[in-house]
Amino acid sequence: MLKSNCKIRNKSVMFDAFATEYDFAATLQSQNDFFINNLSASKGAALDIGCGSGILAFELAQYYDHVVAVDLSAKMLDIARQKRSAPNIEYIQMDASQLALDRQFDLIVSSATFHHLPNLPAALSAIKKLLNPHGKVLFLDNISEVETPATRDYIVGAGRDYIPDCSKYGFRNASRLLKFRLSPGWLKHLASDRYLSEGRFRKIYGRCFPGCYFVKLGCFMGIIWEHL
Repeated sequence: MLKSNCKIRNKSVMFDAFATEYDFAATLQSQNDFFINNLSASKGAALDIGCGSGILAFELAQYYDHVVAVDLSAKMLDIARQKRSAPNIEYIQMDASQLALDRQFDLIVSSATFHHLPNLPAALSAIKKLLNPHGKVLFLDNISEVETPATRDYIVGAGRDYIPDCSKYGFRNASRLLKFRLSPGWLKHLASDRYLSEGRFRKIYGRCFPGCYFVKLGCFMGIIWEHL
């Protein structure tokens, strides 16, 4: 367990190192339709696990009375508080695999975070207990048939996307995005990621959330589950 905790802390240090550029890229590419189109019926409290710089949490705050947003990276949370604060958002530094919250939520969301957790089934079981009756979970995470894609694949992909990104975001933004994608810190982070295959994703999440709906969105898989 100590070794696993060390790995999680190392991930936090990595994100601290490139927090500003990560926020730039995430803001530029932000697409939260999966979450916003599937909100819970009750709009009391929402929990965003692995909130990063607060992009999704800030959107949820427009619909929910109170939003709790947790992340392990102090610098990500600093950006969130500076750029996306609101009276009904509470940002907390916390390990997603060791959530210590004394309340329950109508909606629990997470985007591209759970592949970092060392014991996903245990974390999902703990998260499930935080859900109110008739509450809803919306999770989105990376999937890959290769557990850790080769760094060269990310480099080639960044180069391939550059011209389309120029058309989509403009030359200046696309160039900054390319620089971030090719930065040593980001590539080192990607080399430490471990992804589930689609089959394993369905198996692990399906066991914890029986009857959940799966939604495939490119290299991401989403789940939708309501607590009946």
